[in-house]
Amino acid sequence: MVHYRSLLLLLVALGLPLSAAAQLNPFRGSKGTPLKADDLAALNAATSQLLDRPQLAVGDKEAWSTAKTGVAGTVTAGNPLKKHGLACRVTDYLINGPGSEPDRKVSLTWCKTKTGWKTG
Repeated sequence: MVHYRSLLLLLVALGLPLSAAAQLNPFRGSKGTPLKADDLAALNAATSQLLDRPQLAVGDKEAWSTAKTGVAGTVTAGNPLKKHGLACRVTDYLINGPGSEPDRKVSLTWCKTKTGWKTG
């Protein structure tokens, strides 16, 4: 069920730039640390920094954290690929919080368009 909800949210987010996608939470509905707006902003900033790195390589990581909530995580660059003629990159997210909730793991694919990175 978790994957279905994430997929549904990703389909809704399809075509939204990274900044607009920050308003959506593909991590909602799964067991694990809940994410607040500040957490999503930090996560999306880390994603932008990672994806915009020159010479980005598989396995490169960007860490993020939110002091207010105690939630932290990493974004890891996965394999590059082409979709619909666009340069895309798989990203793996690991999110952990200060409580006893389980870590969250999600993979998303981002594609570079003329207006920025979009989930695809």
